[in-house]
Amino acid sequence: MFIISEISPQFSGDIATAEQMIIQSKLGGAEAVKVQLYDPKQFNKPASHAMEFEELKHLRDFADHHGIALFATPFAPSFLDWCVKLDLKYMKVAARMHVGFPELTRDIMSLKKPTFVSIPADMAKEDQEKIEVVDYATYLYCVVKYPTLVEEFEMPDFNNSRFNGVSDHTLGNAAALFASAHGATYLEKHFTLRNSFQRSGELAHLCSMTQEDLAMIKNTATEFETLRKVTGMNG
Repeated sequence: MFIISEISPQFSGDIATAEQMIIQSKLGGAEAVKVQLYDPKQFNKPASHAMEFEELKHLRDFADHHGIALFATPFAPSFLDWCVKLDLKYMKVAARMHVGFPELTRDIMSLKKPTFVSIPADMAKEDQEKIEVVDYATYLYCVVKYPTLVEEFEMPDFNNSRFNGVSDHTLGNAAALFASAHGATYLEKHFTLRNSFQRSGELAHLCSMTQEDLAMIKNTATEFETLRKVTGMNG
C-alpha cells in the first residue's frame, strides 16, 4: 500500500515539528508526506498556519534528504506556482476543490503530473462521472468529515470503479485496514506525533495516525496483498 502521511495542519506552523513528523512518517513506512498551502483566512484557521515559500522549500529539501517525497495541496494559484517552481513530485486535488475551486482544479490537472484526486463520498454519481479519468491521476474516495466515526465510513468497490484508495479521516485504524483488505492500494491519512495534541484549529489530530499506527497499517496491508496473491482473491 502506498501511504501518504498528511502532516498539515497538525504541525501548527512549527517547522521543527514538521521535520519530526517527516522523519517519523519515513520510519513508519509512508511513501510520501503532504502539507496544505492556504491563506489561514480562507478557512478561518490560526495565523500560524500560514507557510512561506522558503519554508516549503526547506521541508521539501529536508524530506528529500531523508528519502521521502513531500508534496502539497495548493488552495490558491499562487501556491500552485510554488509547487511548480519547486517541481514537487506529486500534485493533489482536495475533495472540496471540485466545487469550491474548479478553475484551480483544472490548472492542477493541466500540469499532467502524477496527481492524487480526492472525490467526496457525498458527491452525486452524475457529478462524479463528470470528473475525467486520466492515467496520471490516482483517485481516492473521501468522507469529508473531521473526524469520521467508524459507522460513517464509506468506501467504493475498488475492483470495479475508478478508485484506487481512500483519503481517510476515520477515528482509529480500522477503516484504513478494512479498505486495504478489500483492495485499496493507496491511503492518505493525517499524521500526528501524539493524538492528545488537541487544538481547535487542528482537529485532524483526532483522526490521525501515529508512527506506530502507520507502521502497523503498512505491515498489515502488505500481508493483505500477499494473501490476495496466494488466494487469488482481489477483495
